[in-house]
Amino acid sequence: MSIYGKTFIFDSVPSEFFNLKILDFEETGGKNNSPAGSDVQIMQKWVYRKPKTYHFGNYQNTPLEFNLSVGSIDPISGIDRGRISKWLLGRGSYLKLQIDQDDIQNVYYNVICTSAENIYVGNVQRGIKLHFVCDSPWGYEFPRTLSYSFAGNEIKNFTFDFYNSSEDGGYLYPIVEFQLNTIGNSMTITNYNDNDRVFSFTGCQPLETITIDNYLQTVTSSTGLLRLTNFNKNWFRLVPGRNNLRVVSGIGTLDITYSFARKIGA
Repeated sequence: MSIYGKTFIFDSVPSEFFNLKILDFEETGGKNNSPAGSDVQIMQKWVYRKPKTYHFGNYQNTPLEFNLSVGSIDPISGIDRGRISKWLLGRGSYLKLQIDQDDIQNVYYNVICTSAENIYVGNVQRGIKLHFVCDSPWGYEFPRTLSYSFAGNEIKNFTFDFYNSSEDGGYLYPIVEFQLNTIGNSMTITNYNDNDRVFSFTGCQPLETITIDNYLQTVTSSTGLLRLTNFNKNWFRLVPGRNNLRVVSGIGTLDITYSFARKIGA
């Protein structure tokens, strides 16, 4: 499968820097295919003499893979080929890839370029066929932060709704950061759409800032103290769809940073 678009950005470097555009060297008809998301795997068991399977659920743990054919109007020289190879290949970690296409400007893929094949036209190199492997079955929207700020020094008790539109069918685990006010020493968030699940910190210090990465399950504090013993270990998560949340805390600020999965072909 291939990705289609105009240009691309890899590791914050636009392809125009190397005079490259996304080109199609292979398709000659009007029909093109592009990846729309990784396949769904079915967990099931067939039992002897039973005509119907026992279905235990579905999962997606196969990373998305795709090809990207890029090229230039001008011939690609040996020097440029080396610079492009250094930019794309042999990198030590997953890096962001964005496709310049109007309807997916806010989506990126976490990728590693695993191979490159030079494309020659008339014995002159005009392009490169790249193969990318993602770290997940989908792309992601760039992170957003929902922020609340409160004046005064009293206990706040309020509710708000968060709509989780991520196309990952499981829980969304955002980063939560809060700062207590001058009388604050605890923080609770109850999710009424997740069986009244309570995310709670107690025994904290006034004006302390605590940051929780609920996906990596890490907790850091502005005091330098280890706060896991002050935490009820219910990592904050959001169910698909509507989440009705109640916050009770002597709080000054609250930030929830999240990124939605998107099953988007390009």
